[in-house]
Amino acid sequence: MKYIVQAFIILAVFSCNTQDSFNGDDLFEDGKYAEAIEAYTSYLSTHPDHVKSLYNRGRSYEEVGQTDEAIKDFEAIIDLDPKNISAYLSLAKISYNNREYNKVLIYTGDAIDINENSAQAHFLAGRAEHQLGYFDQALESYNNAITINRDFGEAYLYRGAVKVGKERMRSACEDFKFAKSLNVPEADGAIREYCK
Repeated sequence: MKYIVQAFIILAVFSCNTQDSFNGDDLFEDGKYAEAIEAYTSYLSTHPDHVKSLYNRGRSYEEVGQTDEAIKDFEAIIDLDPKNISAYLSLAKISYNNREYNKVLIYTGDAIDINENSAQAHFLAGRAEHQLGYFDQALESYNNAITINRDFGEAYLYRGAVKVGKERMRSACEDFKFAKSLNVPEADGAIREYCK
C-alpha cells in the first residue's frame, strides 16, 4: 500500500508539472505573458533543461519588457543546446533593440555558422551593418536574405534604403515597390519620398 501511495504522489506531481508546461503554452499563445512566465517557472523548477519552456518563458519576458530575464533564458538555452539558432536570433534582436550592433553581428555570425540558410540571421546582420555604416556588407547581407527567402519583404525595404544611400535610386525604388507588393507597411512612405 505504501508504494501505491508513493507512486500516486509521484504521478500527481508529474502531472501537475506537465500541466504547468501545457498551461504556459496556452497562456503564451493567448498573449498572457505574465501568467505564462509563472506557469513556465513552475514547470522549470523540476525540468530546468526543458528548452521549449525556457525559450517561451524568455519570449514572454521580452513581451513584458524584462529583457534581462529574457537574456538569461536564451543564454541558458545556448548552454544546453549550443546549436539552438532561435536563441541566437532572439539575443540578436534584443541586442539590436539595445543598439548593441556589434553584439548583433556576433550572435548572427553564430547563427549563420549553424545554418547558413537562415534568412533571418542574414537580415539581422544586415540591419546591424547598416546601422554601423558598413553599407557594402549590409547590402550583401540583405542580398543573402533575399536569395534564401524571395518573399522577405523587409529585406527588400532595407536593401532599398542602402541603395538610396549609394544613390542607386532606380534600383532602390524597385526594392521599395517589391516590398510594398509583399505588404511591408513602411514601403509606401519610402516610395512617396524617393520614387517620384
